[in-house]
Amino acid sequence: RGLVPGQDESAATPSAVAVTFTADVLPIFKSKCVACHGNMGGWDGSSYQAVMTTGSNAPVVIPGDSQGSLLAQKLLGTQSRGGIMPPSGKLSDADIQVILAWIESGAQEK
Repeated sequence: RGLVPGQDESAATPSAVAVTFTADVLPIFKSKCVACHGNMGGWDGSSYQAVMTTGSNAPVVIPGDSQGSLLAQKLLGTQSRGGIMPPSGKLSDADIQVILAWIESGAQEK
């Protein structure tokens, strides 16, 4: 598969480029994660800076590597320690895909 001359890679994969932390990921974190992962210590999902730097196993997000990112492992239930997050039950597949796409596209803030 090749790119059409003059077409950059971002144009070939619009879904990876379209996901942003502020517009797409943060609302998921605020509605599903921040009640526990906000001001209680440990990993904090309340802001971009906190997501990228907090937690006793930081960094939990490795830009471009969803398989190696602890956050993705926790959401998918593939981590080697601890349980799936959130503990009340897995996020929807759509929410998980948004977060994974964000990580894979480089985990940018905007």
